[in-house]
Amino acid sequence: MRNLFLAAMLLLATPAAAADAKPIVDNSTGVKFDPVVTAEGTQYRCLGAGVRKVFLFKAYAVTYCLEAAKVDDAIVPYLKKSHGSAKGDALAEALEDDQRFFDQLAAAPGDKLVVMRLVRDISKDQIAGAFRDSLSGVLSKAQVDKLIDTIPGDAKDGQKILLHSHGDRLVIDIAGNAKTIEDREIAARLWRVWLGPDSPTPSLKASIAELISRQAAQ
Repeated sequence: MRNLFLAAMLLLATPAAAADAKPIVDNSTGVKFDPVVTAEGTQYRCLGAGVRKVFLFKAYAVTYCLEAAKVDDAIVPYLKKSHGSAKGDALAEALEDDQRFFDQLAAAPGDKLVVMRLVRDISKDQIAGAFRDSLSGVLSKAQVDKLIDTIPGDAKDGQKILLHSHGDRLVIDIAGNAKTIEDREIAARLWRVWLGPDSPTPSLKASIAELISRQAAQ
């Protein structure tokens, strides 16, 4: 049974299988994301979708993606070691409560991508404030300031923001206006904004847990 479980995970982790999958939907906003996204020649596999709220207002829908060729390395060994006997709803609930799992995804080998679809206008200052709040305990003040200086500008309702890493390089792209930063720690640690223990997007983490558990059962 365990071998079948792992085989299913490995199959679903491949770009070809992901390309045949349905769009990933944030249920709160209805925004749909492609399960596979290519940015600057790197193919990413997206793992779930959620929403970022500011007080009671929805700001953006978001998906978190890993370099497609590295997905099995990030997920399969961890599931085998920590959740080998769980499946279905039990596995989804266990993963949602397992911060070590999300730390594993945030620090996984390979490049990473976050896609945000705006559902209201967000200023550069608001984006900067979110980075400061989420990364102050992870990066130095100088690194946070360096990241903020790379933000291209304001983002408008309906626009798409892409943040994607390629080795030590991070690209911030707001509706086609892109800027690049070279910093190993920033490119490695930025993803804790969405996957860390104080994540402002808990629905994203719940979606990742549910999607992975559902695929494991197929």
